[in-house]
Amino acid sequence: MSIDLIRSQIKNTVAKVTGIDIQTIHDRALYKDDLGLDSLSILEIAVETEALFGIKVPEEELSVIESVEDTVQLVCRHTASTVEAAACASESLSLA
Repeated sequence: MSIDLIRSQIKNTVAKVTGIDIQTIHDRALYKDDLGLDSLSILEIAVETEALFGIKVPEEELSVIESVEDTVQLVCRHTASTVEAAACASESLSLA
């Protein structure tokens, strides 16, 4: 699965959970500061993301997720093989 597809699906999930127009959700959007989400909305996004990608993320990892890009990287770590995970990290770094 490509990082672009993961990113797109996460943005769709954020839009679905929050009602925010997907066009306004950028890659580096911070859930609290940029999108104005509360902890409950962020938890709902995490639960939806786990279900969507068929992953289970430990609570300590979920507690440090602050942005769309953080969520993309979390999914990459939990779904990809070692080679794909390296590609995800490389593509993510190019966004900086």
